[in-house]
Amino acid sequence: MYSYEWDLETGGLLLNSSPLSFSKEPRPVYYKELDILGFDKYWNYDKNDTYPYMWVEANNYWYRGRLVAKTKGGSLYSAPELIIVDEPEPNNEPLRFVDIPGMVEKNKDLLEKLTQDTIKKVFNTYVEYKDRVDVFYIAFSGGKDSIVTLDIVQRALPHNTFKVLFGDTGMEFPDTYDAVNKIEDECHNNGIEFIRAKSDFTPNESWRKFGPPATVTRWCCSVHKTAPQVLALRELTGKPNFTGMAFIGVRASESLSRSEYDYVSLGEKHKGQYSCNPILEWNSAELYLYIYSEGILLSEAYKKGNRRAGCLVCPRAAERNDYMARIWYTKEFDSLIDAVKCMYKKSFTSEAQLDDFIANGGWKARKNGRDIDMQMNYVESTGKDVHSIKITNAKTPWKEWIKTIGILLNDTSPYKIMFRNEQYEVQVIEKNDNIEVRYDASLPKQNPLFIKLLKSVFRKSACCVKCRECEADCHNGCITMKDGVFEINDKCVHCSQCHKVEKGCLVYKSLEMPKGGLKMSATKSLNCYSHHAPKMEWFQQYFSYKNDFDDRHSLGSQMYSFFKRFLRDAELLDETGFSKTAQVIDKLGLDSDSAWAIMLSNLAYTPQFNWLIKRMNMNETYGKDYTISLLVSDGAKESWVKDIWSSFSRFVELPFSEVGFGFATKEKNKLISITRMPWQNPDPRVILYSLYKFAESCGDYYQFTLSRLLNHDIDSDGVSPTEIFGIEREQMEKILNGLSVNYPEFITSSFTLDLDNITLRNDKTSKDVLELF
Repeated sequence: MYSYEWDLETGGLLLNSSPLSFSKEPRPVYYKELDILGFDKYWNYDKNDTYPYMWVEANNYWYRGRLVAKTKGGSLYSAPELIIVDEPEPNNEPLRFVDIPGMVEKNKDLLEKLTQDTIKKVFNTYVEYKDRVDVFYIAFSGGKDSIVTLDIVQRALPHNTFKVLFGDTGMEFPDTYDAVNKIEDECHNNGIEFIRAKSDFTPNESWRKFGPPATVTRWCCSVHKTAPQVLALRELTGKPNFTGMAFIGVRASESLSRSEYDYVSLGEKHKGQYSCNPILEWNSAELYLYIYSEGILLSEAYKKGNRRAGCLVCPRAAERNDYMARIWYTKEFDSLIDAVKCMYKKSFTSEAQLDDFIANGGWKARKNGRDIDMQMNYVESTGKDVHSIKITNAKTPWKEWIKTIGILLNDTSPYKIMFRNEQYEVQVIEKNDNIEVRYDASLPKQNPLFIKLLKSVFRKSACCVKCRECEADCHNGCITMKDGVFEINDKCVHCSQCHKVEKGCLVYKSLEMPKGGLKMSATKSLNCYSHHAPKMEWFQQYFSYKNDFDDRHSLGSQMYSFFKRFLRDAELLDETGFSKTAQVIDKLGLDSDSAWAIMLSNLAYTPQFNWLIKRMNMNETYGKDYTISLLVSDGAKESWVKDIWSSFSRFVELPFSEVGFGFATKEKNKLISITRMPWQNPDPRVILYSLYKFAESCGDYYQFTLSRLLNHDIDSDGVSPTEIFGIEREQMEKILNGLSVNYPEFITSSFTLDLDNITLRNDKTSKDVLELF
């Protein structure tokens, strides 16, 4: 809220009334942090943590207004590099403490105004919402932000009007537990009810059931925090569909995503629940000033150089944070890291490789179950007429889960299921705990929502470990998983809220195997262009302005960013600017099918275009809901798929539709389906260009057969022009024969006695083919 500057007199911070546009999140530095980073080799200071000695912003250490040191790097097992910039005191004299009482006195007026404004806003929020809310509570973590939030709320509200709810993950810093115990005692002394919510699983149990958490598969928050808290409040209120308001210590300056939070929101954290963020506009300078001013508890974790005090081992923590956490809490930290090592052992040939992988945080990037030593007992397969699901050793009965989406009308296979007033038939063949499910291949197009939920039912049946997330998601209280019991009662209204978890089950999402054949990478996803796929006028500007496009375009910043990505993907932009490919397109003109076909040949190797080419068959119509279900099935996040569909809507309005991408069917100006149609009159030179792209992508595979080009089921890095443009065998033979006659310096082909051979000259490249235009 307020900006700050360094105060040379106190060695502290001095707020001023100017608003702060960007916070560097300063934090105090105590002697224990200095010791662990090696400052004691250079500087003289007492081993006393009564007060801090200096401040740090990011990796820059400030002593009485001067930058005196920096740190660089660091990993799990390696300390950050220490870089001394300046001497804090002349002649190695002892460091002086920050004058905390003096700093507090100097900031008293502004801090008091900030505090009173915050208290007043909390009280007014309580008054406004108290008739709509069953329980007010502080979502307490034991960190500095939640401790300040608790202090503000207890000053604003009567102590019998709210609770304090600590979500105990079992993975907190040991110092956090010390802080929580002290706060719990204070709450009891002040007449404030303190509640601890904890999962039925220990972390060691859950990590071995789900696989280690990762940045993408962060199941741990749901299992160890969200679900236990919801269930605890449900028990407290006696209402399965209670309405709560959580006071949360979120601050906008902590991250870009948090900067977009509202002061009060509904359903941002949990469906049907309010969140209030009292200190949303505070920065860390104000936060620490408040802590020192009010003399409230500061966890010892911060005095040891930890920037955060959440879970001890977290996939979102930076490597430097991992080092600091492990150095102080080695035993507790290593017990979780050992669980990670155990699951990744099979993927490494030596202990040294595994240690490097762990040290560099490679485990945090896991997106599926491919590399860990855990077996998935669920397999989906598609056939021409029938799709199937196979489960080995189902963990929970599917007939219980089916209640959540509809009504089972009979007791034997084939089963008839009433789903939202429509009846569907599914075969379920059971033998012991093994299950095979079969359904007509037309069903996914007929009702993609039913198939999505049907898969979810059987994924739960296969994988459910009774983590109670689904129980927490059921607002009607119809699901019971306590003490190993699993039951769905007859009051279930088939709302499907228990299926809202991505892919239907947290265990399945964490352990599913990746789909093959699609062009993915660590830096690209199916959501390549968000909803900012290009428009024709953008192309017109680019080809008009060429290398002056950056300075003269009229696009918004987001449009510009995504369009440049598209230009690079289409090879229209490279390190030189307006590329050689772009020059060829410019020569052909944007009204030329060949120009768009060249672009499509390049774009076929990017995730979003590759997906459409691989997954949408020629001459078939794909509706929005069905396409979205296919995207989700192939790994797209459910939060992305509307953007991907929106970008498809843009692409089919461009001339790509004439060369095999597909044409649109719209209602009320909204895209409702896409139908791919073959390129009717393909330019042989484009086909030759695409053949070279294919060969180069297959590792310089310059000799192949037409049968190979027409077999689109082979898992290959190259994309055949027959698949991109929808060219059948007879037409392709004619094109290849013509190319052999007209461009023998590039290609030879022969089709005799049922043999078909195609040979490209390996001293030529796709770039050379562009010279033919």
